[in-house]
Amino acid sequence: MTIRLDAVALAALRPDEVVVVDWHVTGLCCADAGEFSVRAMRRTRLPRRLRPVDAAPRDTVYAHPTAWAHLAGREVAVSCRHLGPLRWFTTDLPPDAGLRACLGRLPAVDPAP
Repeated sequence: MTIRLDAVALAALRPDEVVVVDWHVTGLCCADAGEFSVRAMRRTRLPRRLRPVDAAPRDTVYAHPTAWAHLAGREVAVSCRHLGPLRWFTTDLPPDAGLRACLGRLPAVDPAP
């Protein structure tokens, strides 16, 4: 998995922060059913279970093991949106990427030209 942060996402990160691709379980009958989320987190607050991923720039992105497994071999772009002082990080994955990943139907993201 390669995650690329665009210029807006890089500018939104504070010096002590990294981007976290997290996995949230949404199904009771299947431990694999869930959704992705992307957020900023201080390096000092990172849970041990998070894995560093191949990212551009290096050492800026960590992922939950289940998210890492679903996104392995894919190119993902991360950006950031602002509304006043609020910021939220977004990806170029489809809105239902977690459901698609659970069903094995998550399409590969084309690398940017």
